[in-house]
Amino acid sequence: MRKIHNASFGDCLPSGKAAGFVVASLLLAMTCFAPSVFAAPCYGTNMPNKDKWSSGAQVHVIENRALKKDFGKVSSAQYFYQLSFGVFSWLSLDGKIGVGDVTYRPSGGSEKTNFPYNFAGGYGFRVKPYKNDNQKIEVVCGFQHISVHPTGKQINGATNYVILDDWQGSALISKKIEKFTPYAGARLIRLDLIHRINGNSRFRKKSNVDVGAVVGTDFNLTDSSFLNFEARFIEETSFNLGFTHNF
Repeated sequence: MRKIHNASFGDCLPSGKAAGFVVASLLLAMTCFAPSVFAAPCYGTNMPNKDKWSSGAQVHVIENRALKKDFGKVSSAQYFYQLSFGVFSWLSLDGKIGVGDVTYRPSGGSEKTNFPYNFAGGYGFRVKPYKNDNQKIEVVCGFQHISVHPTGKQINGATNYVILDDWQGSALISKKIEKFTPYAGARLIRLDLIHRINGNSRFRKKSNVDVGAVVGTDFNLTDSSFLNFEARFIEETSFNLGFTHNF
């Protein structure tokens, strides 16, 4: 008996040569923008199966994220061990722990300050509302938060501490092509820099809540291991590179 495939969102997406053209365009865009994009990663659309784990390592870099009210710009480099658990086939819980630094560049030409590497961590979740096995297309939406707590630093005789809080919500669509799974989507992003001097009350320097673009790809090394590269731009420049193994 012939299997009937019900019409859904995926049936409106390009297939065949059109899909190949779309994917090639995404990869070309990623290649063009990658040299200039160094906030929280979206993790892509590869999620662990129900009751299964995935783990790996990730490098995440943010370059010159602007803050509101001429507060200046923030950069950060972060190195994580990450772990994800499949609650259901459509729901994944994500966590990470590692180290990170923060470089703050005040506006007005003041000298930048680098706060050295110390604890960093993050958490989030992803849901997969749509999957089309015939076309190898998936849609994944998620929320991620990263917090970086670098070492304090003496500036003009005062001890300065900062905390970087990075928030994002995302919606991604991917199509698997042999070993590659390129994806693209949009993100709602905000980054805060919390500043404290000599242990006094904290001052939160916020960025705008912005909409940004994201492109990336997974590359399968084996059936259970893959590399991930992701670049994000428009209002924020950042990228990440990671390795993940599904158990």
